[in-house]
Formats: sequence, structure tokens, C-alpha cells
Amino acid sequence: MASVAFLGLGVMGHPMAGHLRNKGGHDVTVYNRTKA
Repeated sequence: MASVAFLGLGVMGHPMAGHLRNKGGHDVTVYNRTKA
């Protein structure tokens, strides 16, 4: 298992981070500068 970080998810980053966490079993840390 790897630790992965995303800065600014955007439209494409949100599903990518979800798949890495849910299906890949990786530890995922995300940061987005806005609440939305």
C-alpha cells in the first residue's frame, strides 16, 4: 500500500482519489482550497 496525496482535486482528481482509496487500498490525503 502506498501513501498518495492530491492537491486541488478538480473534476478528474475526485474520482481518481476515490478509486485509489476504495479499490486500491491506498492511504489518500487530499487538499482543496475551496469547500466545494
